[in-house]
Amino acid sequence: MLISFSFLSMILVWYGQYQKALILTLFTVVVGITLGLFFGDPDGNALYSFPILVIIFLLFTSIRTTIYISIYSFILIFYFLYVLSQRGTLKTNFAVDSILGFFFFTSIALLTVNLLNSYIKEKDELIKEIHHRVRNNLQVLSGLADLHRNDKSDSQKILFEFQNRILAMSEVHNYLYKSDNYHSIEFSNVIEKIIENLKSKHKDSNVTILNYIEKVDLPIETAIPCAMIFNELLNNSLTHAFKESKDPNIEIHFSKSGENYKLTLKDNGVGMSAPIDLQKSKTTGFTLVYILSKQIRANFKIFNDQGLVTVLEF
Repeated sequence: MLISFSFLSMILVWYGQYQKALILTLFTVVVGITLGLFFGDPDGNALYSFPILVIIFLLFTSIRTTIYISIYSFILIFYFLYVLSQRGTLKTNFAVDSILGFFFFTSIALLTVNLLNSYIKEKDELIKEIHHRVRNNLQVLSGLADLHRNDKSDSQKILFEFQNRILAMSEVHNYLYKSDNYHSIEFSNVIEKIIENLKSKHKDSNVTILNYIEKVDLPIETAIPCAMIFNELLNNSLTHAFKESKDPNIEIHFSKSGENYKLTLKDNGVGMSAPIDLQKSKTTGFTLVYILSKQIRANFKIFNDQGLVTVLEF
């Protein structure tokens, strides 16, 4: 009978009926082990086949089916030990080892597969989240292109600013994928990288940047808009603030108090010649700051205090 089932499984595989062949093969294995237990060598070695049976079902079926097979296997083991006891050939150590061994291997196998399934589920969720973030970032890039479309500046300046904004986004992802945590990043690393990038773009500038940044983790959904806002504010100071300053410097503060974050940039440059209304701003940079501030529900303030001060609270 078992040979016939095996031959039939091969025929099903030949015709591409893999699922049916698998079910028939598993059924054949169960029947074979069951028959071997009662009609095979009575020394009890057949009992060691049951943990293997459980592992095979774990590999090719669901956990629920495997639990049913585990219960079936335990009933067979218990019945076999009962038969041996009736014959007077059962040894206590053998009975204890058989039952404990079966429970041990079955438990380890079930826990391992359950853990692997949880990892797979987590990875699937992360992949979906990454696709969602990519889509959002593409929408941001599309929005940036719209902002630059009406810009009357020369093309070199537009490309320079566009590149900086893309790099600010990419730095967040760079640190995210290097981290074991895919939900938040240490934002101080991103700030430092943006500072390094902008200073390299303003090589003629002799501005001293004073860094007072605390090591604070930011959720990824907030980190990308915040990085782009910081890029705009720092680039604005480096570009416009120090045309006449003798000892130019920019102070950068970033801290967390409770559930609230605060990012402050303060320069000792020329400051604003007139108050800025972000909602009516005609500059691409401040328009972007306004949009992104609303996105993360932040309170943005800009004022003069021996230079320009910008504060982002969220």
